[in-house]
Amino acid sequence: MKDLYKVLGLLPQAEPEVIKASFKVLAQKYHPDKHPDKKLLYTQIMTELNEAHAVLCNAKRRKDYDLAWKKFTDKHPEAAPKGDADKETSHKAETAKPPPPPKARKHDTVLKHIAGNKIDEFQLMQIYKDLFGEDLKIQSGWTNHYAVKVDGKTTTYNFSQLKNLIIDKLSEN
Repeated sequence: MKDLYKVLGLLPQAEPEVIKASFKVLAQKYHPDKHPDKKLLYTQIMTELNEAHAVLCNAKRRKDYDLAWKKFTDKHPEAAPKGDADKETSHKAETAKPPPPPKARKHDTVLKHIAGNKIDEFQLMQIYKDLFGEDLKIQSGWTNHYAVKVDGKTTTYNFSQLKNLIIDKLSEN
């Protein structure tokens, strides 16, 4: 059984708006028309994304899937998500990689996870708080936006802007 939340790079607690936004971003990134040299691979990826979106965006199908997933992971504990220890993705067949060389920057793994959409919005918000010392507030809508108030001035970011801001800050170190 496939972990549909993982396909979309989300936690099971994700709100419907976040599921839609994640699907939209991933569909744009992995659309076969953007990768004519590997059209078959990206068609398979889009099929997975469409399947996950179809199930998780329908309340009844999502509830049925969640129950089936719980039963499956109870019988197959190795299939249950393991957080950052789980390096496998549905979008890429990765081979075992050696640990990073000793000269690697301390944030390389986090940067790789952010760039590869392996971190959900709540993890990203926590990283922002750790880096900038400020809490973000979620402004829900068709896609979520994140607002922070510093010195009486409110700044709003969309998900991509938030990711890029964090990537830039981590790349400095």
